[in-house]
Amino acid sequence: MKISQSLIKETLKFNHCPKQIYYSFVEGKDLIEPSENMILGRYFESELLGACRGGEKQEPRYLQSGDIAKPFSDCLELVNFAKSVFKRLGIEVTKDNVQLDIQTKLLKGAIDLRSNDIKEKYKLANYDVKWTATKEDDRWNGWGLPEEKTDAIIQAAHYTLLSYEELGEWLPFYFLVFGKDKWVKVIRYQFTETSIKAHKERISTTVAMIREYSKQGYKGNGSFNKCLACPFYDICPDKSNKIDIETIQI
Repeated sequence: MKISQSLIKETLKFNHCPKQIYYSFVEGKDLIEPSENMILGRYFESELLGACRGGEKQEPRYLQSGDIAKPFSDCLELVNFAKSVFKRLGIEVTKDNVQLDIQTKLLKGAIDLRSNDIKEKYKLANYDVKWTATKEDDRWNGWGLPEEKTDAIIQAAHYTLLSYEELGEWLPFYFLVFGKDKWVKVIRYQFTETSIKAHKERISTTVAMIREYSKQGYKGNGSFNKCLACPFYDICPDKSNKIDIETIQI
């Protein structure tokens, strides 16, 4: 199994389940049911870049009248805004430089866009496009405090290291974050030798975990409530049917 940034994030979760990892990363099943915001994000990518992750095309939701539902028509307006931003920044999009499936000996990742660098046009850079319903200054759920967004830092570090293993050079990595209220943030995470070493340690930890889980047949570790909330409950042979009973003597 090659190591993706999503797999690293999952193994870092304190309460993760090896059986969930098996179903999601070995069998390729969806770990969660996509929310409307996730679908809108995929639709935004599809319309802006020509495809979303995996080279797929996300279709909008339609009303009974046949019209596109308002959240998706609003999203199209944001796509036009984003295209104007790309034009001003000089970022070129072609069918050949979007949704790149990059794999090395150990690592893998899906890069939204590899195009000319914003600052140095003759160089290449990697970009990840984000749609968000949050406000520009949202520090808790959005991108108001990017230095504390661990998930984003892991993604940026992983794709930076992945590209280095692929090409032998350190490509800049940018998040292009577009808010549905028509704002944009361009965020670049720059990594030191120490921070890249820290990410390599995350990878090593993930590899060790996966090897151990594989030896144990990805044995599930869920509790009654944890298993009930699992999307793989109906097919998992390791689900827990034992509930802890609180006995209170009066």
